[in-house]
Amino acid sequence: MAPTSPVPRAAPRFEGDLFAADSLADSRATFRMLRDLGDAVWVPALELYAVARYDDVVKALRASDLLLSGEGVAVNSQLNGANSRTNPATITSDGDQHRRLKRIEMKPLQPAVLAPLRDRIQRMADERVRTLAGGATFEAMEQLASYVPTRVVIDLVGIRDVDRERMSRWSYAVFDAFGPADHARTSAALPTISEFVEYSLGLQRQDLVPGGLADQMLEAADRGEVTDAEARGLMFDYVLPALDTTILATGEMLHGLATVPGAFEKVRANPGLIPGVVDEAVRLSTPLRGFTRLASEDYLLSETVLPKGARAWLLYASANLDERHYPNPEVFDVERNPRDHLGWGHGVHLCTGKHLARLEMESVLGALVRQVRRIEADAPTRIINNSAQGYATLPLRLRTH
Repeated sequence: MAPTSPVPRAAPRFEGDLFAADSLADSRATFRMLRDLGDAVWVPALELYAVARYDDVVKALRASDLLLSGEGVAVNSQLNGANSRTNPATITSDGDQHRRLKRIEMKPLQPAVLAPLRDRIQRMADERVRTLAGGATFEAMEQLASYVPTRVVIDLVGIRDVDRERMSRWSYAVFDAFGPADHARTSAALPTISEFVEYSLGLQRQDLVPGGLADQMLEAADRGEVTDAEARGLMFDYVLPALDTTILATGEMLHGLATVPGAFEKVRANPGLIPGVVDEAVRLSTPLRGFTRLASEDYLLSETVLPKGARAWLLYASANLDERHYPNPEVFDVERNPRDHLGWGHGVHLCTGKHLARLEMESVLGALVRQVRRIEADAPTRIINNSAQGYATLPLRLRTH
């Protein structure tokens, strides 16, 4: 007998506050409730569906021709309307336009292009770990997790007067702006975003390092491959979504290696685990909780139909903690090797900078394995942001004997 199609059901409801400070600091319990409620959960306060289970998030991400990004990917309609068509970027585009922008954006970040950077990045990581090792307590998010990504990304992008502090301020503001329109954090982010937009529009060729990624995007505009607005969006795609997400994932990796009994010892004994440990850290951290999509027609998930015109919030961070897919998902397991995680997205919107992020994180872990015998951590604090999640501070000690 042929299998029958599932009968669509009415979506369960979630009446809680997904943007309460305690939930943003640690979303695990909230995500668990959403997963237990169903494949798609109606959130009346936000007027959208939350999709929180692994299989359903993957299915939705693969349906990029029906669940669209071009109408914006934020929770609030104001930001979606502002950036969907007038200032398109890879994250807020679909179809041929998305493929065109992604092809240009990815070209400088392919593994073969990045390969010559590997030794330089490894030397940078080795030197930093050597400086910090010895047992003194230091703040690891600022002094280790951010050290390599900041220098590599800002150098590669090649904007002369930009710095880590300014980029982080813009980045966190953009992430906060993805929240509800009436939320205080969303409103507080708007002046910083206006500052960023003004800066971006005012950049001139003399502000860029010749041959850097930003310069390459303007050269693509000169050739007519992208518009000037698209080129300016692409140059900051290399920094704003990528820089702090790599830092937050590295913080998760450092915390896990320091606090899970036997974890670092296993990696030291078998450095071949390093690539899988990076994937495990990105899975567990999932630095950006997720993005929304707009249904262009009725779309059936496992049991629930997302109606045409509905907005669905695809929660990568919840999917990566789904016990239906990963055993003991909240445990940092250096032997798990979760290659199918969604921390870098999935499908056509897979993170452009994942190869660079992996290279940076593997270099830091390689330096630790070669130079350090034990990692110790004191109690960390977590950021509170409408979209980003991870550690704000992480006191760490690197013991060499």
